[in-house]
Amino acid sequence: MDEILDAYIQMCNQAKVSSMKLYAEMEDVGQGIVELVEQHCIRMLVMGAAANSHYIEGMAQLKSTKAMFVNQHAHPSCEIWFVCSGNPVYLRESRSSTSYPYIATSSQPVSSHVQSGQSTAGSDNSGSDSSEVADNLALVQFEGPERSDESSARSPVSAVHQPPSSVAEGINSEELCEQLDRAMSEVTKAKREALQELIRRQKAEKAAIEAMRKAGALKNSYAEELSQRINLKEMLEKERERCKMIENERDDLQMLFENALKANEELSAHQAGEPSSLNSQDQEVITKFSFSEILEATENFNPSSKIEEGDYGSTYKGFLRHTQVIMKMMCSDSSRGPSQYHQELHFASMLRHPNLVTLIGVCPEAWALIYEYLPNGNLEDRLNCKDNAAPLSWQTRIQICRDTCSALIYLHSFKPHGIAHGDLNPQNILLDANSVAKLSNFRLHDAPFSSHTTGDFSAESDVYSFGVVLLRLLVGQAAFNLDEIVQTALDADELDTVLDQTAGPWPLEQVTELARLALGCCGMDISNQPDLRSEVWPLLEQIQTLCEQVPSSDRSSGVTRQSWSSYHSPGEEHTQPPSHFFCPIKHEIMEDPLVAADGYTYEAEAIREWLDGHNTSPMMNLPLDNLHLVPNRIVRSAIQEWRQINES
Repeated sequence: MDEILDAYIQMCNQAKVSSMKLYAEMEDVGQGIVELVEQHCIRMLVMGAAANSHYIEGMAQLKSTKAMFVNQHAHPSCEIWFVCSGNPVYLRESRSSTSYPYIATSSQPVSSHVQSGQSTAGSDNSGSDSSEVADNLALVQFEGPERSDESSARSPVSAVHQPPSSVAEGINSEELCEQLDRAMSEVTKAKREALQELIRRQKAEKAAIEAMRKAGALKNSYAEELSQRINLKEMLEKERERCKMIENERDDLQMLFENALKANEELSAHQAGEPSSLNSQDQEVITKFSFSEILEATENFNPSSKIEEGDYGSTYKGFLRHTQVIMKMMCSDSSRGPSQYHQELHFASMLRHPNLVTLIGVCPEAWALIYEYLPNGNLEDRLNCKDNAAPLSWQTRIQICRDTCSALIYLHSFKPHGIAHGDLNPQNILLDANSVAKLSNFRLHDAPFSSHTTGDFSAESDVYSFGVVLLRLLVGQAAFNLDEIVQTALDADELDTVLDQTAGPWPLEQVTELARLALGCCGMDISNQPDLRSEVWPLLEQIQTLCEQVPSSDRSSGVTRQSWSSYHSPGEEHTQPPSHFFCPIKHEIMEDPLVAADGYTYEAEAIREWLDGHNTSPMMNLPLDNLHLVPNRIVRSAIQEWRQINES
């Protein structure tokens, strides 16, 4: 009770209005309020019209039984404001100007509280409407009669001012009452205006809060719309990129389609009146792949599969029939495209040597030549230790020299006329998994081969380039005046100071002679160039003997390096075939070598017979991942070439 009344006292104090609080205990709350009005001459009263939960917009009727009782029985001179949830509902104006016979000595507002038994006032019979209690407490006293001792005894009201000691001293004139009525009217008007202003302010505050809420909602809506616009912009950009990629793929497919038409026309012309660029033996070795297989292997010519772009076209890496290969696609819009394709096909199918990159297939529809894949990349990258690759040992470098020399001797002595590589450099020397060197990227030409003239396409130009490659293998680093650096070191007997020390301890005596031969190859006087077969090759064979005596770090994997030069000296006959020509099951030279899922190569008849009753490897006795068999065309080509040499 005190907490509720103190809230109103505090409101009055903030308004600098003196006030006091009264309370009484009655059987009926409504009756108690009526008696308080009469006892204290209350001229103005604010009380609840109903509980806050019962308030509705436009409410104008009293719903509380206490409010209706007070409205009917309170003294007519008391003006009563009935409110609900902070809103005025009903005003009972003063219906009588009759004044009370006595006036209290104080005009302080009185806050009063009435209790019915143990229930709080304003709770009706249920005691549930606590919000109405607060509205019943605004009892304001403006004037009141003198309280007799008897009335004081009946009503336990606290803090009530004592009336004057004599009635005769009271002022009972009509004039004073009129003044008091006017004053009360002014106060009532001021109170009403203040209440209306308060209501207006509350409505304005509610409107401001609602406006802020709407502004926040608009702000959130704008932020969400902005985020959606950004997402849509990103999606649009991605869609544009996808459309651009589709257009590029469409252009590629159109290019390949045009190539296929040209290829068909040229093939028809060849079949009609020109001899085929492939003989019957080459046609057996070289496989024809379909355009759909090329698309699948390059992932629809995905840029991530492309490894090189040149004037001739593009080079891709991928898998064809379970084998990793290199696909060289000739450019369709180039005037040299068809001729480049047929010329390279002619030479690549005709030249078969273990130190030349092997052509394993073609796709005429796509103007594509399919070559074997060499996992160790090119010599230039290995000398530069690209991707943190280990340096090449001197033994491996000597073997690369032998491989390259063997390939050049084979090309220059080819019948009916020799063939020049035309573009020999470390980047066109590729290395397989065992560091066997193989030449690639011939510079094809129509001019006749010359072994005694200068120029780009001659044996002399190949020998000159071979000398430069030898110096690179000895020194390691590239330099414009590499020959001058080595010559100066030889003259000062300090060759060991310029040799690549990452290759290990070189055999200085033999390497010194090799360096002199390399400088002879690089000399401007071609008449003094050393002969590859009679001068360079024997020295490399001598150094190779040292390689076999000193273990090489490159052979730590236990895989034996095998190349044509390791079992066949250029120009010499050979009678004993290498071990990998034999089938591991039949132990005979293979006619139709096939690669099984275990990685081993077998004779076709033997491995098929084995797989009819087993699903394990004949060599390892372990389960095979699959039963697919892939032709080993490289081994087959080498076996056929070996047989041709021995039969001749």
